[in-house]
Amino acid sequence: MTGMRYKIFPTKEFSKDFKRLEKQIQLQIKKKIEEVSENPERYKHLHYDLKGSCRIRIGKLRVTFSYDLQARELYVEKIIFDHNY
Repeated sequence: MTGMRYKIFPTKEFSKDFKRLEKQIQLQIKKKIEEVSENPERYKHLHYDLKGSCRIRIGKLRVTFSYDLQARELYVEKIIFDHNY
């Protein structure tokens, strides 16, 4: 399914947190986000205050994101350290 990927848009908050991480972790996050961009619907959907967002785990970190099916856009929202949603 090459070419069916969603276009990725990181938020300012995500970019700021991302720059503070070690290079190895940054590479893991990039790889996982590329994987998510192929089919974001299959990942864990969040509830309550975070309804409309999804999350992925990368080691001890969580990355929240949302997506728009019609526009085929993936919005990478923030990196969560230690379960502090």
